Amino acid sequence: MSVEATELESLALEAGFACLSGASIADRSYALPSKRWVVGDYFEALWAFQHALMVGKWKEEENDCDDFARMAAAFAQLLHHRTIDKDKATALAIGELWFQQAPGVGHAINIAVCGRHPDDVFVFEPQTCKRIDLTEEQKDHIYMIRF
Repeated sequence: MSVEATELESLALEAGFACLSGASIADRSYALPSKRWVVGDYFEALWAFQHALMVGKWKEEENDCDDFARMAAAFAQLLHHRTIDKDKATALAIGELWFQQAPGVGHAINIAVCGRHPDDVFVFEPQTCKRIDLTEEQKDHIYMIRF
């Protein structure tokens, strides 16, 4: 299943992930991965990839949240690119989401859009490869979403 860029942003908004400046969406259409794939095969592959390259450990300013979030989104796209029966005109709907945890303290994680229902949109911590929930206050302080 795939969606156009405008619908992708709407799905994130409906799920409560609103970015005041709007989402940065690079492609015209996006494939929606299954939740089962994201929390199963993808999380396992991402974890193995990070540790095989010896970049699975957090290091302040050297290998921290933004590095993990960028790597996770790019790795998902690489896996999608290698999918034999994929729609050639789609990117994968896994992106980066940045929010302010406290004044002057940002944090980068990832967002996955897996369907057209708000429950199909979730965020995850790429450092642990686990789904997480943001508080309403954290959701109110989202300053970047990039697909």
